[in-house]
Amino acid sequence: MSANAVTIDAPNDLLVEDRGGIRILALGRGKANAMSTEFAATLHEAALAAQEDPAVRGVVLTSRSPKIFCGGFDLRRLAHAGPEDFARFVRVFDALFFDLFLLGKPLVAALTGHAVAGGALLAGTADFRFAAEGPGTIGLPEVRLGIHVPRHCVEAMRTTVGEQALTRWALLGETMPFEEAHALGAIDRIVPADRLLEEAVTFAQQLGGAPSEVYAAIKRDLRGSAYDRAMDVQPDARKAFVDSWFSEIGQRGLASALRHGS
Repeated sequence: MSANAVTIDAPNDLLVEDRGGIRILALGRGKANAMSTEFAATLHEAALAAQEDPAVRGVVLTSRSPKIFCGGFDLRRLAHAGPEDFARFVRVFDALFFDLFLLGKPLVAALTGHAVAGGALLAGTADFRFAAEGPGTIGLPEVRLGIHVPRHCVEAMRTTVGEQALTRWALLGETMPFEEAHALGAIDRIVPADRLLEEAVTFAQQLGGAPSEVYAAIKRDLRGSAYDRAMDVQPDARKAFVDSWFSEIGQRGLASALRHGS
């Protein structure tokens, strides 16, 4: 932590730090920062607090792990959840996803390592994505598990990671190296791992130099149509995603993922 950084009280699985007007939200839940209902709610609350704090000029979303940004949903919990509990998780994650997508302040994702499934969705909410040099990968493996990629999230991410990267992630069901995602425009900058956070913060500070209400308005202009499309399909998309999760094929895929340590 730099000398002029201030750590803010937060749950143990989320480090919240202010540095030069930038609010850093660093995931720190277990080995993979897997998303549970409670963890998604904690991150959502922290994002809303940053939104409302007039001293915060921008946000950097990152990880305390040098290997994993976010490994997706917490399968060890959610694979065994009942329909009601899983539907609640989906609602909580949706709220987090779309409030990050339309956050009224600059949002930079600093990807320390792998961003898989739900982790790729989180990364896709950011205005810009920086990634560490090294073995990190990003993608959406849901099709290989027999599970839908949530269509409402897909509609939003068309404007952030681009159609080409999104198509390859969703249909191939593979993760790709950060360098390849950068070549497709889904990642904006690759930087040495030891400078990742510093460069993301500096870039967020540059973005935060614009009047916040103007930045928020332009961002809404850029993303508003995608958000409206996402909201139009959200009810059916949620149902399709939940149904695929509990389908025979989906349950077999989840069981296989758990056996292989996902």
